Amino acid sequence: MDMASQEPLIRPPLQRRSQESLGRVMQAGLELLKEVGVDGFTLQEVSRRAGVSIGSIYARAASKDALILAIYDQTMEEMVQEEERIKRDATREGLAVRELLEMLVTDMAHVMLDNAPFLRVFMRQAPFDSEIWRRGAKHSQVFADVFEQSLLLHAAEFSHPNPELAIDVAYRFVYCTLARRITHGPVFESARPVSDIELVHELGRAVADYLVGPEIAAPKRARRRKA
Repeated sequence: MDMASQEPLIRPPLQRRSQESLGRVMQAGLELLKEVGVDGFTLQEVSRRAGVSIGSIYARAASKDALILAIYDQTMEEMVQEEERIKRDATREGLAVRELLEMLVTDMAHVMLDNAPFLRVFMRQAPFDSEIWRRGAKHSQVFADVFEQSLLLHAAEFSHPNPELAIDVAYRFVYCTLARRITHGPVFESARPVSDIELVHELGRAVADYLVGPEIAAPKRARRRKA
């Protein structure tokens, strides 16, 4: 695909009926992508699932590739909006900074994992498709900006001397760990069974340790020996 300089991916419908038809096409296309990937995606199957004629689809999207990219952009934008909602939660009162950092990382990680079937398709396709690669990098950098803005609200409490750099590195290891899990599965690097819940919990703890310092455990009381 090479569509960066071409016309808009979707010609916007004006009538309500056409808008509803386009919505069905986008939803059917999304579900089909998650099931069969880019290579198995056909406009004929989208047409059948959406109950919309091929001609009506071509009236909105110039090609199969244009529709795929439109679905990709729309779904990624929805993920960005969810990330923005999480950023607004970064001002939540009543939480210690460590708890807040762990919560933000956990919520952001689940945005990726909840969309794993969709992301898997495009993460695997990106190395072979320059346009998906370009768009993927752009969206990832948007997520990185939201992540940084959320965490910088608490930079005054960080122990790291360079908060901006530390947040960028923290984002990279959270994103890359989750992306690898999405594309390669949970036991590619290690055979140890680790659930998504456990992995995300540990990522949150790791980010908090890195940014504000390790949590100090209460000292254990020595057991008294019987006389």
